[in-house]
Amino acid sequence: MEKIFDIIAPVYENFHFNAQKTFNNIESIISFQPSDKILDLGGGTGTIAKFFMNKVQNITVVDSSDKMVKQCRLLHPKVSCIYADAQNLPIADGIINKIIIVDAFHHFQNQEQVVKEVKRVLAKNGKVIIEEFNPTKITGRLVAIMENIFLRMGSIFHSPESLADLFSSNFFKVQVFDTGKRVYYIIAEKI
Repeated sequence: MEKIFDIIAPVYENFHFNAQKTFNNIESIISFQPSDKILDLGGGTGTIAKFFMNKVQNITVVDSSDKMVKQCRLLHPKVSCIYADAQNLPIADGIINKIIIVDAFHHFQNQEQVVKEVKRVLAKNGKVIIEEFNPTKITGRLVAIMENIFLRMGSIFHSPESLADLFSSNFFKVQVFDTGKRVYYIIAEKI
């Protein structure tokens, strides 16, 4: 899968038309503090992370595509960009206040392990905010078909309820937003 993202890395930001809208949606459901340390997991070229600059203490993008990380460093030199796998984060335990995962959770192959890593690096009462395509809606189904049949990405999509259950079963307190729309949001708080 990383090969696909390596190929599209140089033009990725040109096709992310809704980045500002996504950031605004996230800000409308959760507040960020100037002292927050934020991790953008699967953050690619820093398309969303750039909006956090000068709003939080630290924003770090982690992505498993080396070329996406290189583009992130080139386009957003003030954002910390790390090449790593979401299943094995090179981050100390309990130091992150919030994690954002925008249109990326379905790309993680061992999602249970990713949830455990998210929990490990989050501080007590830390939160993960996820935006995902809703596979119960036509747009979400089309994205799933495109990624899995045409691009052979092996993406694993969840309904809002299924993703909420995955986090709840790992001892997170979960809220779900916009379940009737093409994308939905989940906030999972480490308890």
